[in-house]
Amino acid sequence: MRNLNIVIIAFFCCSTLVSGQTIDTIQKTHEQFFTKLAANGGIWTAENPAYDAAKDDDFKEFILKVKQEDALKINAEIQGVNTKGDTLDFWTFSEFYAPHVKKNIFYQRSIDGQYYAVGEATMTPNERYCEMSFYYVGGEYQKHKDTHTFSSKDTMKSLSYDFDPEASEWKLVSTFTWIRKAA
Repeated sequence: MRNLNIVIIAFFCCSTLVSGQTIDTIQKTHEQFFTKLAANGGIWTAENPAYDAAKDDDFKEFILKVKQEDALKINAEIQGVNTKGDTLDFWTFSEFYAPHVKKNIFYQRSIDGQYYAVGEATMTPNERYCEMSFYYVGGEYQKHKDTHTFSSKDTMKSLSYDFDPEASEWKLVSTFTWIRKAA
């Protein structure tokens, strides 16, 4: 009987340790999205559909550079290429999966420090949906959301919206098609 009790206790302890370390399916989904985004060097470009070549300070192209720190975290930066051909840094962001809320926590900051955003993202293996709040140095606040959807392993579409508090609705502010650059 004593041996049976030891076996039962050992089984319980082992199964508890293993179950505490299993990765849930939501986490796996987030890991898959991060891996897809950072694959082959993680560099994406998108032409600006609203580009005006008559303006020196307008941006004809945007660049997204993603690095996967580990299975649960990415760091990225977004740059713009203006009419003069200058590449300028805009934003940096970090995103990581938080198992306790089963979402990604998102933090974005402008290069000049004038604003930052915090938010949460949910994902499928092919789509990321993130709602965030932008906070500006002067105290302004803006609700924003983005959706990034893979249409192939090397093509992704993004839609960005700002919340209009007066109309109490989301307004589409940009649509981009991102193409992965070959590593």
